Amino acid sequence: MTADTTTRGRTEFGAALRTAIGRSGLSLSEISQRLREQNTPVSVSALSYWQNGENRPERASSLAAVAALEAMLGQRPGTLTSLLGPRRPRGRMATKRPGGAVTYDQIWRRPQNMAHVLSKVDAVPADLDSPHRLSQFVSYRVNAQGCEESMRVRRLVRADHDNTTRFVFVVRCSTLPQPPVVTFTEGCRVARFRADVPSSTSVFEFALDRPLAGGELAAVEFALRFPPGQTSGHTQVAIYRPAREMVLHIAFDPAMRPRTCLGYFQPRSALPREYRPGVSFDDRTTTYQFITLDPAPGQYGIEWSY
Repeated sequence: MTADTTTRGRTEFGAALRTAIGRSGLSLSEISQRLREQNTPVSVSALSYWQNGENRPERASSLAAVAALEAMLGQRPGTLTSLLGPRRPRGRMATKRPGGAVTYDQIWRRPQNMAHVLSKVDAVPADLDSPHRLSQFVSYRVNAQGCEESMRVRRLVRADHDNTTRFVFVVRCSTLPQPPVVTFTEGCRVARFRADVPSSTSVFEFALDRPLAGGELAAVEFALRFPPGQTSGHTQVAIYRPAREMVLHIAFDPAMRPRTCLGYFQPRSALPREYRPGVSFDDRTTTYQFITLDPAPGQYGIEWSY
């Protein structure tokens, strides 16, 4: 399938799905809930991508969900699936999402752990990317023992669809002897927390202070305190869609100033890290910053050693 026919199929499918949803009177949240009850889960954000022509279902699980959608929305079998056409060839370039975006399994080293812990709060990996993070500032504090002690996250987000009420945040620790704790929120509040102890991975569901309309902007902020013993020696932020800016900030205790501190970009988990010169150091406050404007999708991080 050529790029033109892929785009046309995606647009035709999206228009048909959007019309069927409109006639049904169901909201995207209601549809997502019903699909989850039928063991064919699709997130609200993924449904929004589909109906707007930004993405198309291709995986076997997604195609099963489309078949369930046909019945749910009162469509004849094959009405929607016939508009998808053949699957796109799989490969390096084929895995990119529209607009230069990438999927979670291209970025994370153990994507199965991510999917597993997200399911504990009725979320799927696509929810990591919604609402869209236009700007984010992530600050870490390392204590006198050289352990990551806490983090603070500030984001400017834009809703992908109407009635956006939540976002999810996943953090992986070196060890998980006890849960990380939210110590501050602004513009949001903690709704649910779950952990997968074997993989030391935790997920927080944050409820927004108020529902957002599609395209609406909001600023949110939260802070976490990690359990003791976090000595990974690096920190990183995942970006799934092109954004405006990304700031990583680390404050080290003066007693544990690192010998080396490097910023890096890793476009995909299977590719090596690309070390960047943009890390600046403030000797007075023993802080490091790694700032990137218009960051492309991938992992951005800082690694250090003593």
